[in-house]
Formats: sequence, C-alpha cells, structure tokens
Amino acid sequence: MYRVLLVDDEPIALDSLEYMLRKNRKDIEVVGKARSGRDAVEKAYNARPDIVLMDINMPGINGLEAIRRIKETNSSAQFIITTAFDYFDYAVEAMELQATEYLLKPIREAKLLEVMEKVTARVDARREQLRKELEIKEKFEIIVPMMETGFINALCMFEDSEEELQRYHYLLGITGKGGYVMIIAFEDKDSGGGNNRVGAGVRGQALYSRYREVLKATCSCIVGPIMLNRVVVYICEDEPTDAPFEQKVAAIKLANMLYQRVGNLYPEISIGIGRFYSRVEEAKKSYREALQALELASGHSKEMSILHIDDAVRDMEDLPADEDERLERSVLQKTSDGDSAGAVLAFEHLYAHLCKSLMPDFDRVKNRAIALVVDFGKRWGNVIGNSCPVLSQLLDAKDADTLYDIECRFIRDTAVRIDSGKQKKIGTIIDRANQYIQEHFHEEIALEDVARAVNLSPYYFSRFYKEETGVNFIDRLTAVRVEKAKEYLTRTEYTVKDVARAVGYADPNYFSKLFKKVTNMTATEYKESRGRRNQ
Repeated sequence: MYRVLLVDDEPIALDSLEYMLRKNRKDIEVVGKARSGRDAVEKAYNARPDIVLMDINMPGINGLEAIRRIKETNSSAQFIITTAFDYFDYAVEAMELQATEYLLKPIREAKLLEVMEKVTARVDARREQLRKELEIKEKFEIIVPMMETGFINALCMFEDSEEELQRYHYLLGITGKGGYVMIIAFEDKDSGGGNNRVGAGVRGQALYSRYREVLKATCSCIVGPIMLNRVVVYICEDEPTDAPFEQKVAAIKLANMLYQRVGNLYPEISIGIGRFYSRVEEAKKSYREALQALELASGHSKEMSILHIDDAVRDMEDLPADEDERLERSVLQKTSDGDSAGAVLAFEHLYAHLCKSLMPDFDRVKNRAIALVVDFGKRWGNVIGNSCPVLSQLLDAKDADTLYDIECRFIRDTAVRIDSGKQKKIGTIIDRANQYIQEHFHEEIALEDVARAVNLSPYYFSRFYKEETGVNFIDRLTAVRVEKAKEYLTRTEYTVKDVARAVGYADPNYFSKLFKKVTNMTATEYKESRGRRNQ
C-alpha cells in the first residue's frame, strides 16, 4: 500500500483527486486531506505519507513552504505539485525542493494516473533500497563482532601479526590510526588470596553484552570476546592533541566511567591500561603493557582496581602474563620484583623439578634452561642487554651442575639489575616531584600539577608519594612553604602578609594558623624573635 496525503484549499479539488485515486488504484490509501499549508504539515507529521499531492497557492503557509517543513521530518516523502498557474518561478523552486512531478489544473485522470505510476515506482525503489540497507546492516552487525574477534586474536595470540592488524583495522572502517589497549578482568577472590578465574568468567559472560554496549556507546573501540575471565579492548584514537599525561588521565577516566556504569552488576573487577601508540601495528606493545598493569592491579585486595602502565613505577618492563607452569612463573615473578635471593631459590625448585621429570634426557633440561633465558630477553631485554654469551655458555654446558650454575648467575644478575633500575626510577620520580614543589611553592599548586610533572595519575601519585617518602604531598608542600617563610620573616622589609603571599597563601590568617601549627609559634612571634636575636 501507498500512503497518500492530498492538500488543496478547494474542497471540490480534494474530492476529485480522492475519487480518481480510489477508483483506479486499489493499492493507494488516502491517509488525510488538508486545506492549508499548516494543516498539511501537521497531518504529514502524524500520518507519515509516502506521497503528497500539494497545491501551491493556499492561504497562510503556501505549498512550497509546507513542502520544506514536511521534508524536515519526513525526508523520504515524494511530492507532486498541483496548481492552476503555469508559473516558471514556481516550477524552478519546486524542482529545488526535489518535487517529483508538476501537474496543471484541471487535472486529467489519465495524466494523474501516469504521474502516480512514476511516483509509486520511485517509492518502491526507495523501499527496496531501504530493505537492502537494513539487510546489509543486519549482516554487518553479525560480521563486525567476528572481525573484532579476529583483530583481538591477532593482537593477543600471534607474534608476527602486524599485517593482520592492519587488514582488520581497514575492514572495520576505523578512522583513527592509533590507540591503546584496556583489559578488563572479572575477579573472584577468596579470603585466602586465591582467584577463581573460571567462576568469574562464567559470571562475566552473562554481563559481556552490557560491557560491550557501554563501551561502544562511549568511544570508538574494538571489543574482543571474553577469554576465560578477561575482555581485551582496543580503544581507537587519532594522534592525541593532548600531552601523554592528559591522554593517560582520559584513559583512566574512561575506565572509571565504565565501572560506574556497570560496576554495580559485578563490582569485583580489575582493569589494566597500556600506553597510546600512533600506529595500529604497535598495538601489541600496548597489549603487553596492559597485561603487566592488569597483573599488578589484580594483586590489590580491594574490589575494583584500575592501573595504567605509567603508574606501575615499581616494575620495569613486561611482567609474565600467561605462564602455565607455577614454578616458572615464580621465577619470573621474583625476578620482576628484583628479589635476587628469591629468584634463585625459585629457580632451584624449578630446576629440581625439571631434573626429576626430564632426566636422564639432559638435552631437554638444557632446552628448558635456554628457553627461560630467551623468555627473560623478551621481557627484560632493555635491562639484560645482549644475552648471546649466556646462551652460548648454556649450549656448551656438559652436565647438570654446570648448567645450573650458569642459569643461577644469569637470574641473580638480572634480578639485581631490575631492582637497581626500579630504585633509580622511584628515586627519580620523587626527586622530580620535590624539585617541582621547590620551584613552584609560591604558586597555587595542587596535587594534579605535581602528578602531571612526573607523568603519573593524581590518584596513583598521591598514594605512591606517601608510601615512598612517609609523608603526603600536602604535608611536604606545607613544610617547604614554612621553611621558606622562615627565611623571609628574618628580613625586616617583609610583613607577615607579604610573606604569606610570597610562599603561596592568599589568606594571611590561614597562613598564620598553619605556621603556628608547624612551629608552635605565630608568624609574628617568629619574626619578632628573629629580630631580637639579630640585634
């Protein structure tokens, strides 16, 4: 059926049109008749006609203006202009409005039917086009998750997958050239510190569609399937205009928003976030970083934990992610912690297990030792440097004891280097933060300003600074300001008000109270006592 709206200010013209249409076209339904432009707009809004026969000359809103307004809410409607005047200007404006046909009154039945045949054919063509578009959209909605799964699989499971990532990126029609990885893990931690990943994954599966829906509505992203208890997400972005600090804060904000939207459904989750990379081919780097951050975040006892890799300052490069064997994982973890003694002890247990299960096939034991060194190189290559000499020594080893000694020295040296690097990195961050406070104490600085200077998120920096120095940020800032204030108060040209402003306090009364709290005397008393001492 074709829905038709008739518009003319003459009742006889309306009745004539309706009669001719009903008589000759059983597939046409007249859904309304209007005698003014305003009435036509209102009835078109409610009836949603496929075709509108519109008279041009009507009181108030004329036919052309009525067409404009109807097209605002019903762009697919077809229009046939009817008028008693063969005005060229009207014809030109009607064509600009994409009116389908132009009929002169009095309208002959044959001409009307000829025009209706053309217009209904256009309606059919549009409906067919819409049907095909919907069919393609439905198929695309089925295919897209499959392609996204392919992208995430290439990201997680294959070493040389840069071409695969590029191909999926192109097929998915993503405009952003870069992005970063976020990994969401559903946890099920018991009181003993264990984590039932299978049980968490089963419950997480029931919530997967909700998480996917929120992510898709919030940002441009590729959402992978739930794998055991984890969902890997690639957030697509162009080259960010913000500095790395702002980009990191935005990523953490997105993770927090996700938790606030759906965390009530399953509150026990951990989220690890990798760095942004400008090329999709580098997404694997962000994936490994997100895994590292997730392993650290999962170790927290609280229900929800979010960690960006740049906030993981206590660890060097990539932590082990999916090691199957408990003993080998223990060696990697102790080494990553910089615990040289613990790493050697863990290797001792691993080596004893290997010898017991693989001997007398010494070559198999040697291959496992070599594989461990290669794994170390992948994870901490920037710390280890060239591992070829060690590999050469292992290949030349003739007995189990020699093999053990070589591997132990290698593991011990690696752990020591990692620990040294961690301490250096932590010390550098603290030094940079303290330097920033020393240089900007006279300004109205906040925690966010210092966190930005050391490229940590404000939340993580606050906790990190307190744990590493024993004092919180505001106490440190206050101590620096009070010490500077003491220097200024010894100078006679400065009043207490001048000193308060010089050290970053706009309110002299607040400064005086704070000064007394720290020194047990008011600023005025301190100034007077310094003055008497200098006399």
